[in-house]
Amino acid sequence: MNIFSVSSDAQDVEMLLSNVAEKMRRWEGGKLPVLDLSVMLQDNDKIGKQASQLKGQWNIDRSAVIQSTRPLLGPWIVRFQHVVRRLTWWYLEPILQQIRRFQRNTALAADGMAQNQRRLLARCDDLTKEVVALRHRLEALEAQKSTAGEDLETDAADNC
Repeated sequence: MNIFSVSSDAQDVEMLLSNVAEKMRRWEGGKLPVLDLSVMLQDNDKIGKQASQLKGQWNIDRSAVIQSTRPLLGPWIVRFQHVVRRLTWWYLEPILQQIRRFQRNTALAADGMAQNQRRLLARCDDLTKEVVALRHRLEALEAQKSTAGEDLETDAADNC
């Protein structure tokens, strides 16, 4: 996730790094806007759907049969497939089990990452709201401080 970007047509590395350093100083000083997570929010739904789809399709069907509607050749294709499967089951079944385990673990990991991303985005949203509220409160306190300081100055001027 990019927090900010610096682009330039110039090929002067020193100038580009100084631009990066300046952006970092401004970001650390709170002068850059709050992070925009809208791109991640748009992709979040897509990632969740893909993870659930992957979770539903992880199991390879070992009994899938090639279907053929050709009148003369079709039944022979299906019979040939059954014969080949019976002759090679001892070799293919362990490989298919490994593939199924891998696909299951991949589907579960993708689903877990999608759920974790949703939680993190919700947490980022909560923290962003909290930062905005704290900024407003800080501005209000600074405004109170400045008006209190002006009152003290006018009181001091009146007493003198």
